[in-house]
Amino acid sequence: MLQAFINIWKIAELRNKLFFTFSLLAIYRIGFFIPLPGVDQQALKDVAARSEGTPIGDLMNFVSIFTGGSFSQSTIFGLGVMPYISAAIIFQLLATVLPSLQKLREEGPAGNQKIQEYTRYATVGLCLVQAVFMLQYMSGNGIVLADYALGSGRIVFWSGGILGLTAGTIFLMWLGEQIDKYGIGNGVSLIITAGIVAGMPTAIGMIASRFSVAKTSDGDYGPMEVIFLTIAFVSVVAGAIIITLG
Repeated sequence: MLQAFINIWKIAELRNKLFFTFSLLAIYRIGFFIPLPGVDQQALKDVAARSEGTPIGDLMNFVSIFTGGSFSQSTIFGLGVMPYISAAIIFQLLATVLPSLQKLREEGPAGNQKIQEYTRYATVGLCLVQAVFMLQYMSGNGIVLADYALGSGRIVFWSGGILGLTAGTIFLMWLGEQIDKYGIGNGVSLIITAGIVAGMPTAIGMIASRFSVAKTSDGDYGPMEVIFLTIAFVSVVAGAIIITLG
């Protein structure tokens, strides 16, 4: 296995694809440091901290992991690739019931390209809807800065937020397609994977800081919990590999 990994860097074409892929993934991570206008980042962190351990907080963290975005960070990539994934699933389902889409699929690459075009348009629509809900959530929890809460500032907050979140997701969709075309493939999956890997050090640090052999409080992780989490992690990864190879 080690020899196979070393051989990757000896093949010029494959090496260039890897460098290209890693470069785009680095750009993806940089986007998490570009905030939306008018958002009080500290207030957002406080709300995220208060929701930790609650059903809503756990749901938001779970969705963030599997979408490449982050609901605890007010950045242009806050929605991740979830709208694109949702649009793709919608058209996959519609292609089984709508004769027009079935006909396009039967046309081969040309038809699939047309369906992909429809998917992009649907992604924009879903981005607009989800961006409105996300900004409404921020407004309702006092996360908006005072200068952006009223009058023209409110217009800037809403227009800038909707445009920023929509453009962020469309840009991620474009990054995924470029990785598919010029990189090693599976662009959207790699973007999601990069988000998961980036969050692993924080998760490991949280478990380490709360680890207690005696487990003196409800928030602590005992040896059995750590063993269970480790087995679950290995099992999920192994299961995903087996299904993919199958």
